[in-house]
Amino acid sequence: MKNIEKKSSHTQALAATTYRLGITFLTAILLLILSPARTMAQGYVEGVNLSYEHMPIKIKTPDGEQKFTGNNLKIATSIPIFLTPNKSKYLIVGGNLEAFNFSGTHPAFEVKRVYSISPTFGYSTMVSPTFNLTALLTPTINSDYENVKSSDIKFGGIVRGSWKANDNLTWRAVLGYRQQFYGPQYLATVGMDWKASERLRIFGDVPKDLTINYALNPKMNTGFNLSVQNSTYRLNNQDRYFEYNTVNPGLFVERYISSNWAVRATAAYTLIRNMEIYNKKDKAKAFIDFAEFGDRADPINPEVSKGLAFKIGLSYRIVPGKK
Repeated sequence: MKNIEKKSSHTQALAATTYRLGITFLTAILLLILSPARTMAQGYVEGVNLSYEHMPIKIKTPDGEQKFTGNNLKIATSIPIFLTPNKSKYLIVGGNLEAFNFSGTHPAFEVKRVYSISPTFGYSTMVSPTFNLTALLTPTINSDYENVKSSDIKFGGIVRGSWKANDNLTWRAVLGYRQQFYGPQYLATVGMDWKASERLRIFGDVPKDLTINYALNPKMNTGFNLSVQNSTYRLNNQDRYFEYNTVNPGLFVERYISSNWAVRATAAYTLIRNMEIYNKKDKAKAFIDFAEFGDRADPINPEVSKGLAFKIGLSYRIVPGKK
């Protein structure tokens, strides 16, 4: 009984520490808000993004259905440190926080909560008036934060090139690599930022994300959004890991509540929702983006059903020319 109470107390302390860390991190972001990221894309500069996603989940077992919910809180920011007066060269310092919680009773799915901390360090330079080159290093610590080990730290990095074809069209290409608990993940995306008309804009890095944005008026937008996530988290229980692999197409509506702050609500339906638990030794040959290669063992837990996902997001943006 004492061991159970001790473990419960330890878990609560970790949760409280993570909460305080999140508040401290967000406060620091807000203090730096006067110098938001200067990487132009999708018609605005985004310095901070805070989002909360709610997912009803169902698992079918021989003993009946288990229903519960998943809730994913994320905070992301990127701050530039300019090295030249014309801002053509700069360092990038930022980070991402994630707290992923599963409520309710679900014995067929042993994950209760996992966390992620991922600082970002990078360098960006204008190679020519129309071509930008950016390199980013992103170490991560993804786990349930019980008995954190040095082996929990996984490294990743990307190189991104952006070519401005004209005032309305920019092309992008990304190559990258990430260490995951299942093995290596290689990243290869092709992106664009196309202002098709005064109201219609298409941007994203396929297959990671894609947005079709239609301006209803100067303060309101609506459209289509595709988001993809592939992440793994170490579980202290029996040296396992949890993999979250999802493809979410959805519809959104957003409104600027001030000249810089925007709120976006998204309703999506998952085409792929893999919430899978594996033993530590179960490895994939490789992943390219979210596509798996190799013959990995089957997950330990039953399949999680596809379903709806609802997200609300708040972001701080600078829109050139917007009043």
